[in-house]
Formats: sequence, C-alpha cells, structure tokens
Amino acid sequence: MTAAIEELRESLHPKIREALDKRGFDEFSEIQMRAVPKLIRGDNAILIAPTGTGKTESALLPIFHRMLTEPHPPGFTTLYITPLRSLNRDMMNRLEWWGKELGLRISVRHGDTTQTDRRKQATHPPDLLITTPESLQAMMMGKVLRKHLAGVRFIVIDEIHELAGSKRGAQLSVGLERIMELSGEVQRIGISATVGNPDVIGQFLCGRRPYTIVQVPVAKTLDLTVRFAGESFADQTKLIEKCIDSHTSTLVFTNTRSVAEAIGHALRERGDIDVHHGSLSREMRVDAEDRFRAGLTRGMISTSSMELGIDIGQIDHVVQFNSPREVARLIQRTGRAGHQLHATSKGTVLATGFDDCIESMVIVRKAMENEPENVRPHINASDVIANQIAALAVERGEVAIQKIEEIFSRSYCFADAGPLIREVIAQMEKHYLIRTEGDMVITKARARRYLSLNLSMIADEKKSIVFDVVSRKPVGTLDESFVISWISSGAVFVARGQMWRVLDIDEDRIMVEPAKNAKGELPSWEGEQIPVPFTVAMEAGQLRRLHNFNGYHADERTVAFSEKILAEMKKNRSIVATDKVIVLEDADEGVVINLCGGHKVNEALGRVLSILLSARYGTAVGIETNAYRILLRLPKFLRAPDVDEVLCSLEPDHIEAILTLALKKTALYKWKLVQVAKKFGAIDADADYEKISISRLLDLFDGTVIEKEAFRELFFSNMDVEHARLVIQRIQGHGMETATSRLSIIGAEGLFTGKDVIVPPGEDQAIIASVKHRIDEQDIILACMHCKGWKSRTKVGRAPDTPQCPVCGARLIAVLKPYDEKMYLAMKKKNKSTEEREAEARMIRNANMVLSSGKKAIIALAGRGVGPEAAARILNTFATGDNFYREILKAERRFVQTHRFWSD
Repeated sequence: MTAAIEELRESLHPKIREALDKRGFDEFSEIQMRAVPKLIRGDNAILIAPTGTGKTESALLPIFHRMLTEPHPPGFTTLYITPLRSLNRDMMNRLEWWGKELGLRISVRHGDTTQTDRRKQATHPPDLLITTPESLQAMMMGKVLRKHLAGVRFIVIDEIHELAGSKRGAQLSVGLERIMELSGEVQRIGISATVGNPDVIGQFLCGRRPYTIVQVPVAKTLDLTVRFAGESFADQTKLIEKCIDSHTSTLVFTNTRSVAEAIGHALRERGDIDVHHGSLSREMRVDAEDRFRAGLTRGMISTSSMELGIDIGQIDHVVQFNSPREVARLIQRTGRAGHQLHATSKGTVLATGFDDCIESMVIVRKAMENEPENVRPHINASDVIANQIAALAVERGEVAIQKIEEIFSRSYCFADAGPLIREVIAQMEKHYLIRTEGDMVITKARARRYLSLNLSMIADEKKSIVFDVVSRKPVGTLDESFVISWISSGAVFVARGQMWRVLDIDEDRIMVEPAKNAKGELPSWEGEQIPVPFTVAMEAGQLRRLHNFNGYHADERTVAFSEKILAEMKKNRSIVATDKVIVLEDADEGVVINLCGGHKVNEALGRVLSILLSARYGTAVGIETNAYRILLRLPKFLRAPDVDEVLCSLEPDHIEAILTLALKKTALYKWKLVQVAKKFGAIDADADYEKISISRLLDLFDGTVIEKEAFRELFFSNMDVEHARLVIQRIQGHGMETATSRLSIIGAEGLFTGKDVIVPPGEDQAIIASVKHRIDEQDIILACMHCKGWKSRTKVGRAPDTPQCPVCGARLIAVLKPYDEKMYLAMKKKNKSTEEREAEARMIRNANMVLSSGKKAIIALAGRGVGPEAAARILNTFATGDNFYREILKAERRFVQTHRFWSD
C-alpha cells in the first residue's frame, strides 16, 4: 500500500477503515484519491469519472466520515437523489451493508414506498434517505417531513447529467434552494460518468456558490470499434450472436424497444438471452437483472433502461446496435463493461448502413477523445416557476414576493428570472392558484390539489392504440406527443421493428397497415427517436468530404463498405453532401435536401422551407426529416432548383419568426400549449386534449407567459434555431454551397431505409396469409333472398362453393355481416321504411353476385367495409390467388380511409 493510500485511509473514521478491511479493500481509485480529501474538507463538487471506478464511494465515504465525526441535528442528515426509482432500489441494495457496518440508518423513498415505511421515516427518520426529485417535492409539502429536512447537511445527486438537461432538473434546482431555507447551507455533490461542460453542471448544482470539479477522463478506459453488421437482419443477428458467444457476459444496447424485442425474438431459442426495457413490468426487469447477475444468462438486450448505473454484475463486453446517435450516450453505455478498477471498457458499435457507419465512426472518435456533448439546462422555464411558487405558497401559507425572488435568484436556472417571476404570479392569480395582497403571495385551496397532480414536470401523456387493419390486432401504443407531432393520414412510422402506414386516426385508435414496400418511404419517425446533434452530423459531413478514415476506430469491412458507397457516388457523377455542400435532389416524391445538420436543425429548416414554398406556390407541402435529409413532398411542377432558390434567399434572422407564426397552426404547438397550461394550473391536469378547442386556447393564452413558454420549449427541445441560422449564414457567406442533382444512392438511402427498421423476410406473403386467415375466420350469415325464410350463421372458410337454400331450393343467397341480421329479419314486413327498402336492394344485388361468382363473391363480400359495389370492382379485376386478396385489402384500406367509424 502506497503512502498516499495509507494517508487517505487514516483520514477516515475508524469504523470506515474497519469496514474497508472487511471488504478486502487495499487501494483507492484515481477519482477516490482526488475527491475524498476535498469532500472531507467540505467542498461542493462535481465528480466525473468512468463507470465502475468508485464514484459513489468517492462521494459517500467522506459523508459517512463527517456523519460519524460531526454533531448533527435530528432528521435526514444526507439526501441521495437519483433520477430513477430503479436506481433508488439498486443504491439501497449497495448501501444497506455500509449502514449496518457503520451504525447508520438508510432508507429509500419514492412513489412505490409503502405507507408503513413512510410512517417509519416520519417517526424515526433515517440518517441517509435515497429518493427521487418528485418524492422530494412531495416531502416538502408535509409538516413532519419538512422538520426532518431541516437536519440535512449533505446532498448527493447521482447521474446529474440526466437531470440537468430537463425541466425536472430546473425544478430540483429550486427545490434545493427551498431546502436551504429549512436547513441552512449544505454540502452539494454531483456524480456523472460523462459531461461535456462540467462548469455549467457545477453552476447548475451550486448556483453562485464555489465548487470544485474532480474529473478523470473516460477515454483512457475505453476500447471501442465500429463494425459493419451487414444490411440484412439475419446477418446482423448472427454478428450479435458471435459477440455474445465470444464473451462471458454481453450487454446489447438498442435505440428502441421494438428492436430490442426483435433481436430478443431472433435469439430466444438460445435460452441464455433476456430482454430489458421500460415497457416491461418491474418484475420482468428485476428477474432479467437477477438472472444476468447470477450468470444464468450470457446476454441481455436492452434500451436506455440499463444505461444508468443499475448493478447487474460483471459485464465483459457492450454491443451498441446501430449508432448511439450521441457521444455521451455511447460513453455511458459502453462504460458498463469492465465495471471494476483498472478494467478497460470494451465496446462494439454494429452499424447497418452508410449513414450509420459514418455517424458511428464519428461518435466513437469523439468518445475515445473524451468529447461528449454539452448538457443544456432549461433557463427561465416559466411553468417551473409557477410550480415552485405554488409549492412555496402551500408550504408557508403566504410568502413575500421578495423572498420568492431571492430563492429563485440563487438557482442557476433562474438567476436572471427578474420580471418574469411577477409575470408568472399575475398569470397564476388568474387561475385561482394564489392571490396577492400587497407584496405577499397567499395560497388558495386549489393550489394543494394542483401540486398533488403536478409533483413532476414530466408531461402526462395518454396513449393511443395502434391497430393493424390486416391482422385486426393491436400493434402497440404511441405516446400523445408522438401522435400529435408526427402522425397523420398516410404517414409512415416504425413500431415493433417494422414500418407502418397510417390509414386513419380515431380518438384513441390509429388504424395502420404494414408499409410492405419499404422503398419510396422515409419513416416519419425512427422509433423512440434520439436526435443526432449538429456537431456529430457536421463531422459526419466532414468525413464524407475528406474521405480519410485514418484515426477513426472501424474495422476493414466497415471502411470498405463506406468507401464503396462514396466510390459509387463518384462513378455515377453524383454530388456528395458534406459539411460544406448541401445537395438538393429531385425524387418522385418531391425534393430531397441532403443536409448534414442533425435532427433538430433539419426539422427547423424543413418546416421553414415548407411554409415558404406553401405560401409562394399555394400548394400543400409535406415534410419528413432525419439527421442527414429533409424530404419535401411537392407537386410535380416544383423541383430542386425552385427549392434551392427559396433556401438561398432565406434570411437567417427570420427563421424563428417564421416558425413562430407557422407553429401556431400546428397540432404540435397546440399539444405543447396544453401541456404548459396544465403545469400552470390554467387547465386541469386530467383535461382531455382532444376536447379543448385550439382557437379558444390561442385566444385565451395569446401574448401570455404560457404562450411564451410553449414556444421557448419547442425551440429548446424540438428545433435547433441557433444552428439552423448558422447554416443559412454559411450559405450566404459562401462557407457552404448548394447544388441540385437527380436522386443519388445516398439521397435515396433515407427514402428506402430507416434506422432501426427491420423488415421481416417474406413480408408481402405474410400479409396475404394474414388476410386469408382472418377472412376465413370471419363470421357471416348466409340468407335466402327468394323465400326470405332461411338464414344460417357460419364462417367464410366453411361456406359452400355454391350455397343453396334448404327450404325453397333457390340459389339466390346473400352474404351478410352479423350486424345485418336485424335488417334481414325486417325483409318480410309489408310496409318497409326507405332505409329497409334500400337495404333489401343491396342484399338482392349481393345475392346475385354470389349466384354468378359463388365462393369468390362470398370471400370478397366478407371483407371489412366491402359492400356490393366494392365487391363488384374486386370481381371485375378477374384477379386470382394472392392478387385477389390484395384487391380485397385495397378495398378495405379505402374503407378505413373514407369512414371515420366502423359499423361493427
């Protein structure tokens, strides 16, 4: 043991030294050696180091030392805040041992904590409480728990990067200042594996207070490479299997739940693979974690649910399927491998196309050189201000506006909120959350109910069921925000690893069909989309331009594939879009703008161009985007040179104003306005979005702080106006050029494929087989239209080729849907209504078709929404075999698109 390690050991309380001996501990990690002395001294700190290097102990050993050596008042001495309940459980498992050894009581509190445990925490507060930001907000509403919070001396925020970039983090930053009002100043410690701008995170945690940054670069512990996995899903899963077989324990990350399930399904027969994602029940996730930890499985296929530091034991290797899209995400994920001191984290990115290969190479290079993205905290989010003013008013009964301003000014996120606070107070008063008397804010009864429904700044979203009209089965669910932002009739999106086209949108059902021909389709949305940042997309463009893969960590096959695509472009005399060239290409669907701008820049510019083109030419313009392309769906008379002219004439300073005007007409803006209004208490938390009039909303909130916040968040989260403006400035300053061309293979990649799209083999045959099976199982009624005295219920598959009435012997037999039975029974009436006479005419026409075409007519008439006219069109095509069922499917599709509700 070195002198430095011995000196550090001796600085810790004897009980801690004994516990370390029990654990067989004989050395500190670099982060521990550097952090522990500073934290014992009482410094506020941000600790940044690779996963598995003991960051948690770096923070807690000094705290344990001070808890054992310094007097402290009753109550919670330490708060350990994590972003996820699962991390709370994991941290509790890790810290229970330390609590027993040191004689400290440790407990956990979150939404699932039982009432019994909550009562125990109220009557006998633990020394260290593990909790979430939302549970902390709830605790501050209770008188007894507020008294316990007065004893807080240390606050640790784990995975601080995860909170700092969200409104949850902005809310927490004010929450910390509210605790200071109870406890006085405390020591603050933030923990993260990767942060691009640690100084901003330090200010986020501490406000204007001094802090120190203790950072151990992650790059020296990483061993990463990019491998081209092939373009077929079968090849890709084979390579994943090889990776699993060549290591003892492998964690496979995917960007979407659907792909995780698809890979898990493909490898299920092995018996040593589990799937782990947020849509699975807690029991299934915990079971998968336990099995992996015990060595019962060799591989776990996961989404971001395993990204943060849940302990699942030793991991030899991390596989990232498809580009992780963000550097920080790759560092976080691959850091799970080699989760121990001095171990190297081995990771492989499996890329599946040209964009994917180039982007993955850029992200791996940035990770290896420790260049994660910057975290951007929300600044002056006015709905967070409203939420925390309501909380302060409920907590105190009444509070001076000057005190409110003072508390907010100590938070980095609201240091310059100034007049905005009074503007928010005025808005809240309109909605009866508070009232003001002079310079005092006084709570109202409605405020407590509002807070109970708005402890979290995460927007509540209803789910829409996605319903496949081919199989007549649900595909899954989509969040309200996605439906509003992306889904429209005809849109194509990805779910469960395959592409679907929207036929119709009901209140809570989205009717879809498989987009069986992937060519010509750019998915509107690529799964649970992780946006590619501008910096990554621009370097991908630079790599295309320089065509020099030295220094990029990729195997020979990946480089060869990328070079082949670029060589093919040169051979075809196609222009490659780069960081300095934007290429506009004519396609059958419209114009593809190849721009290496990342998702949010391309979204902003795509919307602006669609608005300007629509205004200039008086035509509707569809828009679909990804990180490297904007597809504008245009009429045939508008071509690439027309779009190029509009792009080059765009003024950079007009972008935000154009978007602001145009967004007011969109469902996306309406949805965001509703969400902000709910967080303001202006609309009840359980109000139905669909039933709120957009025109009424626009009138009600026009020019208010609620409207301003809706736009602020849209520009913060959905569109990168700042870098969109930079792109236009570069065009005008000749730092970027534009060119027009016919559609190239790179431009077409976005049209023909989508990341995370897995098209099952033989998809067309599978669809037709599904239609056949469903129609064969369809219930029908055969009914005689001659004597009108016989009917028989059966299934299509059991119907005779030439049905005949057993009562009168006639062959004039109609095929009815079950819901037509009542109308048939009315046929014997003498005095029929107009509706009944029309129904009888349809049934006779129906029966004549069966008389002339037999079983084929029965099958056609059994189609969903297929009446005599549609059946006649189908039969007149003289289609046979699979083509006959394709014609039925076309008719069913037309019915869904033209009828809002089915009659069954």
